[in-house]
Amino acid sequence: MKNISVIAVVYNEGHRIETFLKSFSWSDDVIVVDKSSTDNTREIALKYTENVILVPYSDTGDEIKYGLAQAKNDWILTVTASDLIHPKLVKKIIKLINTKDFDFEVISLPFAIYVFGIRNPKRSPWGLVNKEWLIKKEVLSPSKEVHKEMEHNSKKIFKMGFSETENLYHLTHESMETFLERHTRYTRCEALKYNDEKTAFRSSLKELLRSVYEVFIKKRSFLLGWDGLALGLAYISYFIFKYLFIWEKFRGKGSTEYSKIKQDIIKLWEDESKIK
Repeated sequence: MKNISVIAVVYNEGHRIETFLKSFSWSDDVIVVDKSSTDNTREIALKYTENVILVPYSDTGDEIKYGLAQAKNDWILTVTASDLIHPKLVKKIIKLINTKDFDFEVISLPFAIYVFGIRNPKRSPWGLVNKEWLIKKEVLSPSKEVHKEMEHNSKKIFKMGFSETENLYHLTHESMETFLERHTRYTRCEALKYNDEKTAFRSSLKELLRSVYEVFIKKRSFLLGWDGLALGLAYISYFIFKYLFIWEKFRGKGSTEYSKIKQDIIKLWEDESKIK
């Protein structure tokens, strides 16, 4: 008895979705929410699961709701095409949730996050070792916040122990190209949620300063040398992007100013041609 529904929201993941689906093929309810990919993501996914939900592309952050509506099991595991899971961890999880006296509603899984191929929980600003991924359907609700797609209000949280190898693996930002593409999409999405200019600027500036503290004071990522500096700058850049998208939303004048200049110059050329 697996009793776990696996839900993944994907977009243009043709290059890695097959590996991801093979890793989660143990589940009897794998649901892929495809945000209208333009590559072969959907075709590959359909080879492994019939539950492929095609939805319009959006960056609202709450697309997980489509998968949740179809999930048939008591437990929900939300993942991405960046994720893989160790077979021994799956066995431990299934044993836990099918134990008669297991009275928990959320399971915090051992989490191995790699950024640009680097994992270092001590120095990397992405150094999480546990994350609340597995949640009972009855206590969770979709969220519109990026990277926090599922929320819950349960206090019955079981934290699995740290492991060097038996983890949920998150392999993100394999290249600068994917890093910039995702950072652009995610930070633009986060900027859209703000309606008040003052609140938006204060919040984003606070997050930016906190990221600098995290990198240079708390984690001291630079002690990893050139790799640590790259990780630290990449982490901080996310919040720089977010601030800039917020600035553009409330104060950006590029489009209107450039349109005006273009019109003025074209008008001058038109007047010039009339004189001739």
